[in-house]
Amino acid sequence: MTVITCNCGETEAHFSSTKPLFRLICCCNDCNTILHWAAWKQNRPFYPAFQGIDKIYMENSLKIVKGEQNLRWIKITEDSVCLRGLAVCCYSSLFVENLSILGPNIACIDVDFCQVNGAEPCEITAQIFEKDVPSNREAAICQSFEGPRFMEGPEESQIWPSVIPTIIEAQSKEINTPEGFVSLRNIIEKSVNAYGWINLEGYNDNGAPPIVLAEREAQQ
Repeated sequence: MTVITCNCGETEAHFSSTKPLFRLICCCNDCNTILHWAAWKQNRPFYPAFQGIDKIYMENSLKIVKGEQNLRWIKITEDSVCLRGLAVCCYSSLFVENLSILGPNIACIDVDFCQVNGAEPCEITAQIFEKDVPSNREAAICQSFEGPRFMEGPEESQIWPSVIPTIIEAQSKEINTPEGFVSLRNIIEKSVNAYGWINLEGYNDNGAPPIVLAEREAQQ
């Protein structure tokens, strides 16, 4: 079992598997925008200002064991298909669902923005979305990375299946979900029905715009 907890310990989830399917470094604007916003909400710096985000991808079988009331789901815009689950007790990023790229069988964890215990070691498979990296961060993020590098994401690369056949296999593999475990989709629907979405494009906190969106524009 892989145990995911927020950084303050008030929210905890268990994945039924301990073996990551694969591991990526994601350099996309969306990941950086939401994580920057979460840092701002916690009144802490997001440094460096643009980062490659370390992610492991697990079979989509998990359960919330503590702090379910803390979960909120974030979108950049109303039409976003990449959905991120944060624990608002400390604004730790716990999960990501992206049905358009990953399909329904794969869940993503931002390993540097929560506490992960019990997962087996997994080598970094590739780095993606380097097109979004600002020029002043290219040397640190792109040129220093040793391994397959992609300007786009997997759905936009013709050679992706040859680099990560695991993602193709995982998308079609039937998941054995133990009793008491569910998919991220079940958790999202329950949370959103209770609390709604946080949509960053329309987000307003006491009249102050989310500074992360201004930061994102400055980096493009």
